[in-house]
Amino acid sequence: MSTNNISEQFSLIYKENAQSITRLCYLYLGDSDLAQDAAQETFIKAYRKLSSFKGNSSLNTWLTAIAINTCKSLMRSKHYRNTVSLDEAIGVPASLADKEVNLSISEAVQSLPESFRTVILLKYYRELKADEIAKMLKVPVTTVNYRLSKAKELLKELLKEDFDYD
Repeated sequence: MSTNNISEQFSLIYKENAQSITRLCYLYLGDSDLAQDAAQETFIKAYRKLSSFKGNSSLNTWLTAIAINTCKSLMRSKHYRNTVSLDEAIGVPASLADKEVNLSISEAVQSLPESFRTVILLKYYRELKADEIAKMLKVPVTTVNYRLSKAKELLKELLKEDFDYD
């Protein structure tokens, strides 16, 4: 395949997936600037490896795996651990958030242990099926289902003050 064809193919892949990958990175990292960086890095990695994509999984699953791994790497970096959001730095009250409910849920998801956060993001934000998640994470489907169940229990507990659960 010529360089032009790869560039055209990649351009289409980027247009179709940039927004959802950036959103996934934001939900994983909780910071829009870092999410933009992670999404950009995801597409750089995907472009470099596009010719080796064999189609064993869907393109969506492949990009999601790259994005999750990029976010994990970024979270391990010293830069991420020392980052403070602008809202925190200037003391903007959380009550001023336009989308308070989404913010509460997003914060709760971000506070989950990594293995639970990952399955929640893949299931509900990337809309992958349990078997696709299992393949991506290289774990049994029963493990994915357990993590989803446990994550939902934890989220319910974390959000019980924000929402009335009976």
